[in-house]
Amino acid sequence: MATVEKKKKRNTRQKAVVFQVVRDSSDHPTAEVVYERAKKELPSISLGTVYRILKELVSEGKIKEIVVNKQSHFDRRTDFHHHFICKKCGKIEDIETPLCRYTCKKVEQKGYVVEEIEYKFYGLCSRCAEK
Repeated sequence: MATVEKKKKRNTRQKAVVFQVVRDSSDHPTAEVVYERAKKELPSISLGTVYRILKELVSEGKIKEIVVNKQSHFDRRTDFHHHFICKKCGKIEDIETPLCRYTCKKVEQKGYVVEEIEYKFYGLCSRCAEK
């Protein structure tokens, strides 16, 4: 029984660290990036554990998953907002615009229940556009 309790505590600590890594990240990291950052605090954590915990955190609504070019990125923000993805450097930025709420209201007027909205804008970030 002590082994189960010990494992539970370790997993709780791992989950807390992975969650904190995402919460401290404004760059929408991939699981691999989260893993590298979490390893600084928990050297024995595995990539598989990070994937499992990220999936749990998404299902619990604590973080969001954004899929760009078939690769998952993780967002600390769970509120309605949009993203701009640079096609050259891959940078993902949060976009604040009322577009989301306006569209949501129009759809709900037709009787639909909107649970999630995701807009992605693709182009060149200001740094890449200057080059």
